[in-house]
Amino acid sequence: MSSAEATANRRSALANVPNFISALRLPIAAAFFVIDNLLWRGILLFLGALTDALDGWLARRLGVESKAGAIMDPLFDKLFVVITLAAFLPGPYLGSREYLILVSRDLYVGAGWLVGKAMGVNVPAQSRPAGKLVTALQVVTLFVLLLVPERFTVFMVAVGAASAIAIIDYTFAGLATLRRSKAA
Repeated sequence: MSSAEATANRRSALANVPNFISALRLPIAAAFFVIDNLLWRGILLFLGALTDALDGWLARRLGVESKAGAIMDPLFDKLFVVITLAAFLPGPYLGSREYLILVSRDLYVGAGWLVGKAMGVNVPAQSRPAGKLVTALQVVTLFVLLLVPERFTVFMVAVGAASAIAIIDYTFAGLATLRRSKAA
């Protein structure tokens, strides 16, 4: 095996590490349905947030950023939040309406991506600042639901407002992508 092939193999193996870390968010989220202990749920939330921070940082640090990773990271972010929030249903603070408000951006972006793909438009799976804000607020809201649920409503309203802004932002970005694809 040549030196170039060995380097390519090493790089390929390293590229899988950040993607594996991203994928860990699914079993961590699923554990919320099994574990109903405050401390362990707090640890699970911390681990989910840690994997979110670590996967991208590690990919950049190792120089193994990939198209697959660019799709997997935001996908697993959204799935983590949607699944973890679902574990709080039905609860004294989180009902179906509140849940839909909290995941509205995720549902909109997912549906928009699928519609774009169905129309043959190459929709980039690129995060945007407004979307990152929504994700951060969703994670904070999960901690609030866990630790101080009586303050949940304030955070739900914040996530709802940020989601509305993100939906508008994603809509304009999607329309710009659609116009570019038609012009090409």
